[in-house]
Parts: sequence; C-alpha cells; structure tokens
Amino acid sequence: MRITVAIFILVMSGCSSGYDSTLDCYSTSQFRKFLLPAFSFYIMNVKSGDMSRVDIYMQMPYRNIRFEKSNDGFKASYSLAFIIRDNKKEIVQTKELECPVTARTYEESVSSRFDFHFQPFVLGPNEYSIEIIATDNLSHLHFAHTEKITAKDFSASGTIASNVLFLNTMLVNEKGISIRPILPNAISLLNDSVGMFQELYNLKKNDTIHVSEEYRSASTPENEDRTFSFLMPPYRMTAQPCENNYQSVYFRKDSIFISDRSGTYQLFQFYPLPSAGASEIKRTIMVKRNGKSDSVVSSTNIFRREKPYISSLSDDEIISSMRYIVREQEYDSLITANSIGLNARINAFWENRGGMERRVEFERKVAEANALFTSCVDGSRTAMGIVYIVCGTPDYIDCRGTFVETWYYSIGDRAYPIEFRREGEQTTVFVLMPFTVNDYLWQYFIDRWRRKK
Repeated sequence: MRITVAIFILVMSGCSSGYDSTLDCYSTSQFRKFLLPAFSFYIMNVKSGDMSRVDIYMQMPYRNIRFEKSNDGFKASYSLAFIIRDNKKEIVQTKELECPVTARTYEESVSSRFDFHFQPFVLGPNEYSIEIIATDNLSHLHFAHTEKITAKDFSASGTIASNVLFLNTMLVNEKGISIRPILPNAISLLNDSVGMFQELYNLKKNDTIHVSEEYRSASTPENEDRTFSFLMPPYRMTAQPCENNYQSVYFRKDSIFISDRSGTYQLFQFYPLPSAGASEIKRTIMVKRNGKSDSVVSSTNIFRREKPYISSLSDDEIISSMRYIVREQEYDSLITANSIGLNARINAFWENRGGMERRVEFERKVAEANALFTSCVDGSRTAMGIVYIVCGTPDYIDCRGTFVETWYYSIGDRAYPIEFRREGEQTTVFVLMPFTVNDYLWQYFIDRWRRKK
C-alpha cells in the first residue's frame, strides 16, 4: 500500500492528466500502472463497409480493481469512458459504459485473471487520438491513457489489410468461428503456439495469396563491462537491442492460398511461440493476379518472458540488480556460487541489512521495474529501471517534450534531479544522461540498502 500512495502523489504533482501531457510523459504513464484501475489494450483497424472501424480490445486485471464480499462470492465494477478527438482536437465520438465483475472466491479475485472488453468505433479515414478513462467504482480511483490512432482509408483499389490480431484459441462450430484474442503483452502466458488473424480486402476470386511470416531477434550486445558499475549510476550501459534493431531471422514460414471468393478474405493461422526476449514479428502478404502482384507488410514488436519466470525473477535478474548496491568482491562471491549455494550467499548479504524482509523488498523493486520499463529488454536492465530499484519512486517528474525526462528526489529541503534522454523516436528506452546524478544522492540511497540493522 505504501508504494501506491507514493505513486499517487507523484502522478498528481507531476505531469497533468491533460491531453498533451498524457501523450508526452512516458514514465508517469508507466507509474500509473501501479494504480487502480490500470488496464492493457490493443487497437485493430478493419474495414466496415465504406468506413474504417477501430476495434479496441481491453484487459482489466482482477488485481487492479477492488472487490467486496457478497452473498454469492466477491463483486467489483468499473466504468469506462472513451473520448475520440480528430487531428484538430475536437471530440467526434464518446462512449460510456459500466462493467460488473464477479469472482467466486477471494483467491480468484486476486488471481492473474482479467476482465475482457471489446469496443468498436466506426470512423472516417483520418488521424485521431483516443482517451480511455477507467474508474473503479469502489475505490473511486481513475486511470487514463491517451493513444494516437490512424483510421485507414480502405477505398484504394489495390491490396489492403487490417493489422494483425493475436489469438489464444479458435473454435469452429455450427454457429461459425469463435476466437479468443490475446494482447501482445500477454503472449508470455501462452503455452505452445500463438494464433494470428488478419483480413484482406479488394480480392478477386482465384487470386493467389502468399503469406510469409518471420520472427526476427534483436542483435545481442557484447559481454557487459562489469568494471564501472559497482556503486555507480548506470551511465555507460552496454548498447541495448531496441525496436529498430531486429536483424536475425530465426523462424520463417510461407503459406499459399487461392481466394475462393471476391471481396474480403480472412486469414486464421497458428505459429510457434516466439523465443524469450525481444522479437519482431514481420508479416508479408503478396497477392498475385493476372501476372501482376501487390503486397502489404506489417510488423509487431513483442517481449516474451520465459515460462518459469512469468511471475518470478530469475537468479540472473536478482544478481544483475544487486550489482548496483554491492561492492566488487561481494558481487564476485555471488557469481561464483553454484545454483545450490547462491541463495545462501544472497541471504548472507542481507542477514545484517534487514534480513529476509529487506531482501523481499529489494526483489519486489526489481519485479516492479520489469513491470514498468520492459520494452526490448527486461525493465530491470534499463537505466530507468535501475534508478527506480536503487532510489525508488521519484517525488516529482518533469517531462517537457518526448525526449528528455527529469526525475526529482528530495532529501531534507533539497531536490536532486536525475535526467534521462530517449534513444530515438521509435523506442521507449531512455538512457541516463552523463553526470546528471549527484554523488551524494546516489550514495545516500545505496547506503539505505546497505545499512546494517
């Protein structure tokens, strides 16, 4: 509960919830994920007659809404408001609705289950922004997110495709086809395969459709330089693989279909799960007709954790994060331990520093950094994640523009800034700007972790 209160103060005192600042402020929007009732979503654009339809798929985790006991189980409810603005910031559509949720047991109410909601909007081709506001009806807390979207113009005569919707399962019965979508950030939950659904438009009967699917991995950084980071801010981090750096193809599959009708063609296909870590799923669709061809290309960047570590940390993550609060000889002792003795050595480090309670608190920070800042690498390996692990939640965030953010930490009557710079337009990874961390500030927070009790 202590972290929730701290982040709530941060959100209220930092970037405002207005339209422009919501788009600009990356870290504040990430910190809001710890507030009730934070949601995940995915937007798909499909053709609807002569118009463009924007489909919004939303997940509300049970643990992000408040339940109360009732006669027949546990009940919760939240409300959703959708506000769509055009490129002149004028409101063009709104929608409000209530979403009741029922859990049979307390364990279910705090489980990894989620409530799923689907909301379509029919729009003319244009650039828009959509603001989604969720309100938990018991706690009365709000969570808001604004996203820029493009409603495609599907009137062209050539081959046009919707974007890809990921699937968990697909069932075919006498009523037709039933699909169970899954959001890209939840692909780690799948066991063995991932489905993909996509619509093609403007086809003619007997057109040849060639679908090529590629999984690309990011380039692997060289071995980390471990000589500079002990008890120091993460200035010189090894270059990280990011969204624009996917090169190595490690899976490819080609499929060929013959269209049996004119108009819209629906593709349902299943593929192996991508490898753990960062991947780009690139899909190329080529349509051949009368000796001529037309193609569309789409890509999606995902990050998948290994199955055993979906809800826990690996030993490597724990040791890598401890590297910033231990001395070099202490770190060497940890990395030379075998898997059996490692836990004992970690416990020995924390024994006089708060014991198991303090260890759990530190590792919870590592898990939270993963939840907050994971993009193309684990969040605990990013500069923002490391600063968060060591220093905790900032007291204030200044986010003027999309490329530079400043976190402020207060000690006594003085506020110390830490500045981050965004690595390019197409990435959500921020690096720590050189010489922006006050030595006293950094050592102050390290000493809090190392203080013997």
